[in-house]
Amino acid sequence: MRASLIIPLLLALSGCFKLDPFLYGPERTNKYLLDVRGPTPEETITEDRVEPVSIVVNDQVTLGAAYLKGSVQPPQAYVVFFHGKGGTLDTHFDRAKRWANLGYDVLAFDYRGWGTSTDVTPTEEGLLEDTRAVRAWMLQRIGAANENRLVYYGHSLGTATSTQLAEQQAPALLILESAFASIHDFETDSSGMDFPVDFISKCKWATVDRIRNVHVPVLLVHGLADDFVRPEFSKKIYANANDPKQLTLVDRAQHSDIPETMGADHYASLMHDFIGSYISP
Repeated sequence: MRASLIIPLLLALSGCFKLDPFLYGPERTNKYLLDVRGPTPEETITEDRVEPVSIVVNDQVTLGAAYLKGSVQPPQAYVVFFHGKGGTLDTHFDRAKRWANLGYDVLAFDYRGWGTSTDVTPTEEGLLEDTRAVRAWMLQRIGAANENRLVYYGHSLGTATSTQLAEQQAPALLILESAFASIHDFETDSSGMDFPVDFISKCKWATVDRIRNVHVPVLLVHGLADDFVRPEFSKKIYANANDPKQLTLVDRAQHSDIPETMGADHYASLMHDFIGSYISP
């Protein structure tokens, strides 16, 4: 991560939300488009495969979400998609559609503060409440018998929220794309100065620590050209992860273009091979 990015952090004297837009970049909308069209065939599906849903969290927060049916039924596995820091569900919908076209049923959702979800300030504890409710909704939908076919897939900030949930409520598999190690690692890596972590943020998002308590197969994927969240972060998480684990570094890929840089077939093979190694058709 470049040194210039430390400036927004130094302005944040307390509270996670003051890191916006560095850590959180929520946008609001009154209605999702959930556009079934995409820039590529891999990101285009039919309307009958998309179901808008709402997920209630502790009777206080409601999350906007969508359930996408896989191109193969019954699906080989069920994927909960934890998206990155910015935009809304619509912003990340192409990525969810790609997973559905790989043959997996997908639940994609907005955290509190994002999209149509209840406009509550996001915190580390609050997002854990959200993801626990998302998992409970998913298991109710697919049935307890399919719990051993449940995959968490996180991108960017979603790698932190998915690992946080995995530490407490394990999936069958955990897939982390473009992960950062922790807020502390951002601070020390960016500035080279020994600021107390609480000076920067009261949130820790310490994936590098939490991964030690995750005892399911883990796949980490990171672009070697990612200068926003450097690949060294995924390497550090990988070093602390339990076996079985896999690290795939993608030449020329940046923070959000790994599927496109790898190519549709190569990306699909990576995901199918990893999931298929642990979840039988």
